[in-house]
Amino acid sequence: MFWVTKSPSSHPPLAEWDHDKMERAIEIVHCADHPGHQGGGNRLVDLNVILHDVEMADFIWTWYSECLVQESALAMLRSYGFTGFEVKPVNARFSTSLRRPPNLWELVVTGWAGMARHESGIRPDKSNSCITCGQLTYTGLQKPDELIQMSSWDESDFFMVWPMPKYIFVTRRVCEAIRSHKLTGIQVIPSAELEKTSGFTPGRLHYYMPADRAHQLGDPLGIY
Repeated sequence: MFWVTKSPSSHPPLAEWDHDKMERAIEIVHCADHPGHQGGGNRLVDLNVILHDVEMADFIWTWYSECLVQESALAMLRSYGFTGFEVKPVNARFSTSLRRPPNLWELVVTGWAGMARHESGIRPDKSNSCITCGQLTYTGLQKPDELIQMSSWDESDFFMVWPMPKYIFVTRRVCEAIRSHKLTGIQVIPSAELEKTSGFTPGRLHYYMPADRAHQLGDPLGIY
């Protein structure tokens, strides 16, 4: 019933962070009890990326799995009235060429299907989580066909399942639209065919969603 979008396996991501402009773009989380828990938190600025000097696809992925979309593809998604996402502007340049890059937008998922079902194998790993700094750790996905709790799905076309914020879940309508328009740079697979994983350490929900939406969803679950 549901699908997951991803970068095509046939080629690597075509965008990387422009680190000179992103050097202080990430909030650093420090842990008073466990120095090893120090890591990146909320991103404080819009994305600045360097593009490979190749023909640009409709969807472009970064090495950190951010999904960027060209304006023409974004217009198509909006023409269908798809719900569960918003976009943020992206500043881009080519690695060697001086030609003008296409206008790109970062796709930010706001739709929601709650927590992964325990039957999927994903459960809170309390022994490796940390109350002090809020680090959250979960066991891995073992049964992808048991992942989504239908009663928690808000019926958005684009949505997130926690603790898998980098996985963009979509409805069949989105899948069919992407395929019928032959959009490039994106692969869509049934969610039941996701590969098994060893575990997740996603950080907090507000790293991935607008703060007000993350508050609304994450506070009751202790994941904001």
